[in-house]
Amino acid sequence: MKKTFLTAGILTCILFQTHAGGLITNSNQSAAYLRMLARGASTQGDAVYYNPAGLAFLDEGLTLSLNWQVLWMERTLKNDFERLNQNKFVGKLFVPIFPGAYAAYKTGDWTFSLGFNPPAGGGGVEFNKGLPMLEMPVSMIPKQLEASGIPTTQYSMESYMKGASIVFGVQAGATYKINEKVGVSAGIRTMFASNSYEGYLRNIMINPIFPMAGLTGTTMVRAEDFFRTIGNPEGNAEKTADQSLDVTQKGSGIAPIFGIHFRPNSRADLAVKYEFKTKITLENETKENAQNMYPDGQKLRSDVPALLSIAGSYDFTPKLKVSVTYLQHFEKQARLDSWNAGLEEIVQRQKFIDHGTREFMVGVEYQLNDKLTLSAGCQLSDVGVSEKWQNDLSHNLDNLSFALGFAYRITEKLTLNFGAIATIFDPPSVTTVLPSPPFNPTVTQKYERSSRGFAIGVDYRF
Repeated sequence: MKKTFLTAGILTCILFQTHAGGLITNSNQSAAYLRMLARGASTQGDAVYYNPAGLAFLDEGLTLSLNWQVLWMERTLKNDFERLNQNKFVGKLFVPIFPGAYAAYKTGDWTFSLGFNPPAGGGGVEFNKGLPMLEMPVSMIPKQLEASGIPTTQYSMESYMKGASIVFGVQAGATYKINEKVGVSAGIRTMFASNSYEGYLRNIMINPIFPMAGLTGTTMVRAEDFFRTIGNPEGNAEKTADQSLDVTQKGSGIAPIFGIHFRPNSRADLAVKYEFKTKITLENETKENAQNMYPDGQKLRSDVPALLSIAGSYDFTPKLKVSVTYLQHFEKQARLDSWNAGLEEIVQRQKFIDHGTREFMVGVEYQLNDKLTLSAGCQLSDVGVSEKWQNDLSHNLDNLSFALGFAYRITEKLTLNFGAIATIFDPPSVTTVLPSPPFNPTVTQKYERSSRGFAIGVDYRF
């Protein structure tokens, strides 16, 4: 049973992307996004994040945009390993407060802006019954004991795993209106990342038949005690002892942002934005470190990738507007480290990416009357990861999102936005061979996910 306990997979330093977006980055940053998705050419309050150059076309004075989202997701891992007591592991994520606050002040040809939001992460996934990577090694104990001449048919255990991540971003920028058709912007964003991992594997029990110790296979005994009774081969008593995990990781980074907005006429807007890669180094603060999964003080790179946004909108009639946005996430060019406790080495997970995530969005707005605008949108995300990328805690799926909502003009200066979003995921199945001589079992695991959310926001112009 060499190196099998708690090291069957990679527990990575990951960022739990909470909804639509790339592997790391969140695209959902305003209530207007959740009602129509394609915001890359926005010239409203959320342009502080989506299209800073578009702020050149705001009205004079101060514009505020305050946004609040509620998001929830369910992750299901279906594992066909025949020795498991359970083959379905469900993780739940709930984010009751996902904020976005933006301010822009326009004076003459200049606009100055500030923004605060979670550009990456933003939630925690909790698996109340553990993960396949925790249970599979334990499930092989009966077979391994039988191979040693000790008949054993059952096992039981208690396991739990929770991972949480949040990356807050503080953004500042300046926009200059060159003329009536062109605006340009430059800014900078500082990101503060914090991850945490909690878990345990305890009360591992087995039912060996071992007459010398009075064990007949009819009762369950602690595996740790049994291995000490028979001489503790290969240190298996320590490997089956109660183990827990309690780790936090923190780091920060800074990156510039540039944009240009072109308004060829009164009906059309075109915009391009480029966010540079944010280099972030996370350092482990480890209180409990089961099987050396997170060595205390270890530093790992966990960059937020560069991002290119190309967008446009067009007013087909005074009431009907159609917007499109394309996002290219450069994840393959980022550094995404994880620690493999089994091999005791750092793995650069960006090598498991075939191409960066590509997102295609289209949104429609229809002004029903002077007060109410209805909107809808859809988004296709192609994540481009290889099978080696997928594991119990860090897996990403191609998906299709749908949004629906409205904007209500309460007064000339105050607008309410409401949006709801649902995402359909394409569940992949990954087959691997477990390194567990002499059995080397083949295991297929299917990754399923569901995700929903809603948002309320207000834009106010002073």
